[in-house]
Amino acid sequence: MSEWLRFLKRDQQLDVYLFAVPRLSLDIMGYWPGKTGDTWPWRSLIHFAILAIGVATELHAGMCFLDRQQITLALETLCPAGTSAVTLLKMFLMLRFRQDLSIMWNRLRGLLFDPNWERPEQRDIRLKHSAMAARINFWPLSAGFFTCTTYNLKPILIAMILYLQNRYEDFVWFTPFNMTMPKVLLNYPFFPLTYIFIAYTGYVTIFMFGGCDGFYFEFCAHLSALFEVLQAEIESMFRPYTDHLELSPVQLYILEQKMRSVIIRHNAIIDLTRFFRDRYTIITLAHFVSAAMVIGFSMVNLLTLGNNGLGAMLYVAYTVAALSQLLVYCYGGTLVAESSTGLCRAMFSCPWQLFKPKQRRLVQLLILRSQRPVSMAVPFFSPSLATFAAILQTSGSIIALVKSFQ
Repeated sequence: MSEWLRFLKRDQQLDVYLFAVPRLSLDIMGYWPGKTGDTWPWRSLIHFAILAIGVATELHAGMCFLDRQQITLALETLCPAGTSAVTLLKMFLMLRFRQDLSIMWNRLRGLLFDPNWERPEQRDIRLKHSAMAARINFWPLSAGFFTCTTYNLKPILIAMILYLQNRYEDFVWFTPFNMTMPKVLLNYPFFPLTYIFIAYTGYVTIFMFGGCDGFYFEFCAHLSALFEVLQAEIESMFRPYTDHLELSPVQLYILEQKMRSVIIRHNAIIDLTRFFRDRYTIITLAHFVSAAMVIGFSMVNLLTLGNNGLGAMLYVAYTVAALSQLLVYCYGGTLVAESSTGLCRAMFSCPWQLFKPKQRRLVQLLILRSQRPVSMAVPFFSPSLATFAAILQTSGSIIALVKSFQ
């Protein structure tokens, strides 16, 4: 266990931090793209089938509760069912774009570990972003794992309390999540197996959204690191000529070649960002929509139950879970946008006037292209901290409106 959690320490190498949480989560489920992405592990298909059964039975149970006008149970069932359904979509898309994800992973590693960009300050930038991404990704995964474990242990703990209190007449076994199952599976001797199956569907959801969402954030964090490495490279290029009034032809030629190398690398990072954003468009859009649905269901639950303590607890639990997942996407988009625009500031602060008019065109092109931030936007949504703040503000307004009707 300590070997798996080495990325939580501060004195590890870059390889330890690099995609630590996504690789751990996706490899357990069989969805880590690997070097080529050509083969599908059997466990990936098995986990897909397990979660598909769980989503179908959970949605059916929620609809049955709605038909019986049991609104509380329906909302408690449909909230995790919606999250699991979106996770199932993520699993399908991870398999669909498995080769593309492998290509992106290899291209990113090639840019990160380029031997021509190994200055000490550049290595520190990569290490800082890798460590930050590993720790931030571990937070929603560990929180989700703890929540799922609590749900799975809840029926057992209730049964133990009733047994210790000798309340045998109230002793009723129930499953961790509300799912429609054949009656034969809910009776002895099959009930323990059914219980384990239903509990395991929760862990499939947790590890898949931890891996898929973690892959997104870690990729954004390393794209941000690549942009900052470019900034450090530009500053180091001009540092020897800070006190110069004019450069010799040889110095101009060397500086021009370095400038062209920076522009080529900048273009490669932008192309990789667009390629990644296109593959994650549906996943990002579905994630924002599902989070909005979970928040909406929680609002209706709070309005229906009034001051009921359980209703308030469910609202807080689902809202915090949805917002924590949104934060991963929004913070990742902000990192990419801010670091990409930092290039123009770094370029302008350097003594670019030492260039001749012909070389200054390279500077102008780089500044013009880096003035527009590289966005991770998808239709209807743009992942950023501003979007996250707007969601928090809207949620707070809805809560205040709901409270005013009580």
